[in-house]
Amino acid sequence: MKADLHMHSTWSDGSMKVKEIVKTAKKSGLQVISITDHDSMKGQAEVKKYGEKYGVTIIPGIEISSYNPDNGRKVHILGYHIQNQSMINNKLQPFLQERHYATLRAMDIIIEAGYPIEPDDVTCRVGSGDILYRQHIMYALMERGYTNSIYGELYQKLFGKEGIAKVTSSYIPVKEAVELVLEAGGIPVLAHPFQYDTFDLLPQLKQWGIQGVEYKHHTQTKEREEAVLKAAKELELFVTGGSDCHGIYSEKPCPYGGTGYEMEENHPLLLYDR
Repeated sequence: MKADLHMHSTWSDGSMKVKEIVKTAKKSGLQVISITDHDSMKGQAEVKKYGEKYGVTIIPGIEISSYNPDNGRKVHILGYHIQNQSMINNKLQPFLQERHYATLRAMDIIIEAGYPIEPDDVTCRVGSGDILYRQHIMYALMERGYTNSIYGELYQKLFGKEGIAKVTSSYIPVKEAVELVLEAGGIPVLAHPFQYDTFDLLPQLKQWGIQGVEYKHHTQTKEREEAVLKAAKELELFVTGGSDCHGIYSEKPCPYGGTGYEMEENHPLLLYDR
């Protein structure tokens, strides 16, 4: 079955609304999808509604932005079939709010640095989740001709390691993220294990309760895919795949279903509700 289990909508940092995503997924021949917005499941009722309308199987999902306290690296955890969505939302909302205010501060710094944008030029891009992201600032700068891409030299100048507008915010530790998904009745999966160099964390994540790993992703090479499949077999994890599409805010072009991921009918995520 053609599937995409990693997508983002306007409920987080994607540019397309849920209805548009599900409709596009249907036209693209996708049979199973999961919209995994960052740190929020508030849009999942809408996802379910349009899944039923357009005849697409929906797996409720989320992508939790966490970090590894041992080395400070980002670790993204996908959570599927979460039963207690309110628990997830309540736990992660403070992190989202902190991120929102950090982005507002970054916007002020950029304006003070002489870039002729107004706050309304940025906040008008905020989606259903009411959280501001760096991508919204970059889009306003694109409209004024300062750059022709979201992620390029200007992004690095503003938000890179030495960026003038780099304002930090806190993230949930990865062990807590995995435990949160489990406590809420969901299934935790490691997202894009090579994007943030988290592949070597898999054995530890397995001990904490992770059940799957994403192997189809636009950051994967054939060699990386083979390494993930090998590790998944050794650790008895199932594998998933997704485009990680953010619409116009995507870091790399990869349309819905663009990774070519297919699910067997006996995949654990499809058998979950049976």
